[in-house]
Amino acid sequence: MKRVLFKAVVRMKLKVLGLLQIVAAYAVVSWVFRGTRLRVDRSAIKGLKPPFIVLGNHTSNLDPALVQYAIGHYPCYFLTSNFYFRNRAMGKILNLFGAIPKIQFSPDIRSTRSALATIARGDIVGIFPEGRRSIDGSCCPIPDSTARFIKKMKVPVVSVKTNGGYLFWPRWSSFWRSGHVETVVMQLLTTDVICNMDIKEIHSIVCQTLVYNDYAWNGDAKVTYYHQKSAEKLHLILHQCPRCLSEQRMRGKGNRLYCMTCGNTALLDEYGFLQPLDKECVVYNDPVKWNAWQRQNVLTLLQDDAFQMQAKVKELRVADRYCGSYRSCGRGRIVLRKEGLDFYGQVDRQTTKLFFPITMIPTISTEFQYDFEVCDDKNAWWIFLEEEQQTIRFESAISILYQLTFQLKPIKLVESV
Repeated sequence: MKRVLFKAVVRMKLKVLGLLQIVAAYAVVSWVFRGTRLRVDRSAIKGLKPPFIVLGNHTSNLDPALVQYAIGHYPCYFLTSNFYFRNRAMGKILNLFGAIPKIQFSPDIRSTRSALATIARGDIVGIFPEGRRSIDGSCCPIPDSTARFIKKMKVPVVSVKTNGGYLFWPRWSSFWRSGHVETVVMQLLTTDVICNMDIKEIHSIVCQTLVYNDYAWNGDAKVTYYHQKSAEKLHLILHQCPRCLSEQRMRGKGNRLYCMTCGNTALLDEYGFLQPLDKECVVYNDPVKWNAWQRQNVLTLLQDDAFQMQAKVKELRVADRYCGSYRSCGRGRIVLRKEGLDFYGQVDRQTTKLFFPITMIPTISTEFQYDFEVCDDKNAWWIFLEEEQQTIRFESAISILYQLTFQLKPIKLVESV
């Protein structure tokens, strides 16, 4: 009798917290998008009931609330970066709403088990297959782990695709703008279709459905996203000058992105595109193309057998791989080689070398400030660099090395300005 009563109480608690999550999502979306044209088309899933899986493209911080808003009156339990659970206040909120912790870019059996349990009890699991927010406004690589999970679950799959989300709140910006955002919900896969497909086929459909480029979309849509400080912190992503080729010399101020070495300047217009200040300036007209050019330059550097990329580490912090708060433990330097990432320095007052093989780090978990996080078998390491624009350089080099190591896809080249 006590066991039955306990289960009833748990079910009631889940319903109450689920309702609270839905209300919170509606409140956030209504507040953030006030005065903004937000169009959500959810007609394709009318009548669909849980359990099912929701896949979303990850364009901004607002995506979890927007996805919950888009799928309607059933709570969605999202796979969420384990990093956020380490913050005591945020961790309590995430646990309250049933978020599922997942170590970014690393196998995590806990998250798989929690997601399986969520589906088994008849609820919805929300996944952003890119594993992080878009860096430049285009889709990040999508691994096949989501396809494997879909194949294992054999429940319907719903996609929630947003256009304009990155332009509304870019990855490098501290604030959002006003502007038009479109979200379309559709049933991507049925149970019968999943049973008759292999993992490769499922992965292909997921990639084709979620691929996006907000700048290509807005080239046709012509939506305005003006803000008087629209280019501030854009240099965290676009760090190299296309005119003089200087690295880590770009700076964003107001609506200008300029080079401190040669004065090359781009103006961010009301549509989110970059325009040269004058005929002497050399710029790419959107961050996707500019970042692709930067990555191409990194690829060129990687052709050298003796390739190395170094940076000073002003602080190193450590925590248990799965849980607990970080503590400061040392400082030193990092060196990226083709084989992986090395740390040399002091850890708890002991001279230490740490090694993270490239086969274990598809990329780094970062907000593109001074810091990033990587994990080994036992610990999570939070690395703070002395120079903030080094972060995008290391992210580019590590992700390209990983792709080359596993021959995941060809590296796309870009045309000259």
